[in-house]
Amino acid sequence: MDRKDISWPTTQIDLIIKLAALSKPLVVVVLGDMPGQNGGSAVMNVISGAASVAGRLSITKYPANYTALPMLDMNLRSNSSSPGRTYRWYDKAVRPIGFGLHYTTFTAKFTDVLLTHNIHDMLENCTNQYPDTCAAPALSVAVSNTGDRTSDFVALAFIQGEAGPKPYPHKTLISYAKLRGITGGTTKTAQLGLTLGNLARVDESGNTVLYPGEYTLMLDEPTQAELKLTLTGSEVVLDK
Repeated sequence: MDRKDISWPTTQIDLIIKLAALSKPLVVVVLGDMPGQNGGSAVMNVISGAASVAGRLSITKYPANYTALPMLDMNLRSNSSSPGRTYRWYDKAVRPIGFGLHYTTFTAKFTDVLLTHNIHDMLENCTNQYPDTCAAPALSVAVSNTGDRTSDFVALAFIQGEAGPKPYPHKTLISYAKLRGITGGTTKTAQLGLTLGNLARVDESGNTVLYPGEYTLMLDEPTQAELKLTLTGSEVVLDK
């Protein structure tokens, strides 16, 4: 173990505290990777507002002190010695997957009120070689820019449910779409594509299984809208 803590060096924290105490506008840029040839220009465009940010975290940000999440415990699901790992099983992240900021404000909603689909019917309408790749009905969403800055928006759809055997993940990302150039005061719609595999879970034997039952679809991080999904029929193994 080369480090017991992944927080910033104390000298950097002390510098930020002293600069913040000056009560002047303060910008802190954290580069989590190599900036590349155009990294400097990209940072300046974001700071100056020339570019309207719309990115989302693609990873879960854990607490700085590794003892808060044991790094030697490789279990994903939570147990008596571990709080869990990844956004599916750990819900106390410093910043969750999908977190993002904008220079404007957005509201997002599902345009459907209630969804009910029969598992057998969805499979019967598919001719794909691999059933888990068969299309499920897409989700229709509407995103409104309630501010005055033109910006992109990444719509994220998650699923949550207690169909099938335990344990149940907190939520699972099932689809996303980027809506580009939404001007202030306008609304754009998008279709979030789904496959049967997106709605399924993997059992203890490694099989991808689609379970009938009640599910909750959640839009955005943090959640802005929810939609109830009911899958009827019998459970089906999509992939072994």
